[in-house]
Amino acid sequence: MSSLSADEFKLGMRQLTLPVAVITVHSDEQRNGLTASSFCSVSVDPPRVLVCVGKSASAHRQLNVGEGIGINVLASEQLNHAMRFASKAFHGEQRFSQGKWYPLKSGAPMLEGTAVSFDCVVDQIIDDTTHSIVTATVVAVERNDRDCLLYRNGAPVQTRRIA
Repeated sequence: MSSLSADEFKLGMRQLTLPVAVITVHSDEQRNGLTASSFCSVSVDPPRVLVCVGKSASAHRQLNVGEGIGINVLASEQLNHAMRFASKAFHGEQRFSQGKWYPLKSGAPMLEGTAVSFDCVVDQIIDDTTHSIVTATVVAVERNDRDCLLYRNGAPVQTRRIA
């Protein structure tokens, strides 16, 4: 067991600048989603990603192997979507009341105007303490020429080229 405190670990992780995504599912005829910054590529062939989903998230129970999941990497002007999907004041379908949403190949809801969106099919769900690690095969990608919404130290930040 580590002697590192949870607070110390969180403070260290808050120093990382990470893109923000809205993770979406469509299961049992209901849409749901959450805001996340814990996602990354796993492999190129096959194209696979992973995302970490908190077990307390309402969308967690709608994750199923073989079903669609959308990873909507938000553009810098889409902070309102990040806040809406992170808020406990909105649930399920209420979270989709802003913006234009549409399905791609997997049926997962995709948001118009993102920096990039990955349409995926869930391969496995790995249980790990407070979160599940979800691996998924990417079946479609939509790219836009927009800067990503980034988060660092509990606040949104912008990028700027230095060279």
